[in-house]
Amino acid sequence: MAFDHPDLMPQMVARRARDNGGGTALKHVDGTVLSWDQAYGDSLRWASALERLGAKRGQPVVTIFANSFDAFRAWQGCAWLGAIESPINTNYKGDWLRHVVNNTQAELVLAEDRFAGPLFDIADQLTHVKQVVVFGSLDAPPRVLPFNVLSADEFLGDAGAIERQEPGPWDISSLIYTSGTTGRSKAVMVPWGHLKSSLESGFIPHDRLDGIRIYAPYPVFHITGKGGFYFAPVFGGASVIREAFSTSDYWNDVRSFDANAAVLLGPLAQLLLNQPEQPDDSDNPMETIVMAPVIPDVDAFSRRFGVEVFTTYNMTEINCPIIRSDEGCTSSNYRSCGKARAGVEVRIVDEHDRQVPPHTPGELIVRSEPWELNVGYWNMPDKTSEAWRNGWFHTGDAFTYDDDGNYYFVDRAKDYIRRRGENISSFEIESIVNEHPAIVESGAAAVPADEGEDEVKIAVVLEPGVNFDPAELIEFLIPRMPRFAIPRFVEVWDTLPKTEATARIQKAKIRESGVTDTTWDRVAAGVVIPR
Repeated sequence: MAFDHPDLMPQMVARRARDNGGGTALKHVDGTVLSWDQAYGDSLRWASALERLGAKRGQPVVTIFANSFDAFRAWQGCAWLGAIESPINTNYKGDWLRHVVNNTQAELVLAEDRFAGPLFDIADQLTHVKQVVVFGSLDAPPRVLPFNVLSADEFLGDAGAIERQEPGPWDISSLIYTSGTTGRSKAVMVPWGHLKSSLESGFIPHDRLDGIRIYAPYPVFHITGKGGFYFAPVFGGASVIREAFSTSDYWNDVRSFDANAAVLLGPLAQLLLNQPEQPDDSDNPMETIVMAPVIPDVDAFSRRFGVEVFTTYNMTEINCPIIRSDEGCTSSNYRSCGKARAGVEVRIVDEHDRQVPPHTPGELIVRSEPWELNVGYWNMPDKTSEAWRNGWFHTGDAFTYDDDGNYYFVDRAKDYIRRRGENISSFEIESIVNEHPAIVESGAAAVPADEGEDEVKIAVVLEPGVNFDPAELIEFLIPRMPRFAIPRFVEVWDTLPKTEATARIQKAKIRESGVTDTTWDRVAAGVVIPR
């Protein structure tokens, strides 16, 4: 078992199986475990089964699984065959599902039984699919289908665990679909070298990686959800997986399964902090939380749960180029994503890719060593060329940086609002609006007004049972933000639409909703902002 690339994840699974076969690789919160022997042997068997159904090196295999051992097996089976795992959002249906499956041009689909129905519903619209394997209960398909349907038993049958050619850093691990907040979802081509660079970047400080036992309650069709599978073989401690994040189960899971590290999206951290305090909140094994973005009340979070918080800036396409690992996050430094890490170049540039001075908003662009970043978007050469201009990957995110090399997220570039010659950050508007005691969260966007230019609209979610007067919100904002940034339109929403990968608010949907009969207009209401 000699490998040319022993530090890649599939090879590390093989090494763990050789050195500690009976040891635990993964734990599921339902109580089941997967040993290293099983993890490696199952991966090789799945590779053989995939090959028998016609899967080939360099070709995608669509997978539709919740966070489960089968999702791990499918990914690793593809790795050892040299096929490309293409995990699909389990919530997709109809046209969204049709787009991503057809975009892969995959001939083979592996799907958990509860996610097979939406696939069958659009069967006649799928242009390349020839085989679908259903895991779980395989009831009779609803009608004659244009592809063959097999059970898991038929798929695996007597497939053998044959040792195979190892993947290289340049081989594509996965096609990870972006959330598609504007336009069609794009499949990011993620090489194994990119995955290694991202997850070993130091966003979890390197001195905390030995024996890390990560808690991963995230979907496997996003990079964050891959972490639970990745950290176990590379660093040795068994990871704990759950199908989906649960506020009520979070700390019980951490205690029950002895997890000591986790990635926590900022909105989810706030949900945990909003729960009623318990006397044993800090009585848990958790030591390290990577929070992105960091919530303003991070000091309260750290004290209450007895954890140290770090942060990073990342997106599917890149490799955590900015990290804060030299010191913990506090309420005094929480706005900074950290500094550029070793081995990655970052710049903040204007529309001509010229670097801007400190404290000046611009777009963050990134480049790194070969195979440490995405290699484009699958079957979308125009989008690849657009993102990879002048030898740099363009993130589409607006940042600033200071004289000490700290980087600050400002907004999605496309969510920046320009009103009467002023650039306005929707992110900054939301930060101040969210300070209002009646408001849980908010989303700001530009909407057209009668006068022919954009105005600022804020969509707000309220605390349960509160009385809310939009005019009072405007009075609250007047001393706290520039006059030109104060929203004209206010609208109450039950929930805000968010991307599943990063829990970012989908501003496009707020923009698209426009001004309706339920939108409060401060001009029509006669509320005057003093000069």
